[in-house]
Amino acid sequence: MSEKMRRGVMQFFLSKTTWILVSGVFLSCTRVPIELGKIENMRIEKVTTKSVFCSIDVPITNHSLLPFTVKEGELSAYFENERIGSAHITETVRISSWGTKTYPIRLQLMLENPEASTHMAVNALLGKKNTYFIRGTISARSLVFQRKINIERTIVK
Repeated sequence: MSEKMRRGVMQFFLSKTTWILVSGVFLSCTRVPIELGKIENMRIEKVTTKSVFCSIDVPITNHSLLPFTVKEGELSAYFENERIGSAHITETVRISSWGTKTYPIRLQLMLENPEASTHMAVNALLGKKNTYFIRGTISARSLVFQRKINIERTIVK
């Protein structure tokens, strides 16, 4: 076999292998969504007159080859079916590739409804069970891709 023919065969196999690898990465990142499980735990960390800092533990499944990073989101918080404010992610969350893991997500809840917020605080002090609801989207990014993850979760604490 001549040198020229060997180079041609090697280029052919190299180009096909590269195409298969690149296609696999793109398909794994675009076809399968990131799945959020049920919120396992909620901890109130700090309370001020205008905001509540809390942490929630959420199992997240990533079926992609690439890890994702969550830095921001647009979330609304409800207490007993009344909107009490907007929530923002305070710390970046890094989601590992291929698997399910429980991640702590730290939120800052900006209180906008004083009446519902007061009612929530009194119930918490009295030890009553409260029902919270979080709705919105968060943005997960990898090196190349960005995904919007819809969230609608109820928390009874």
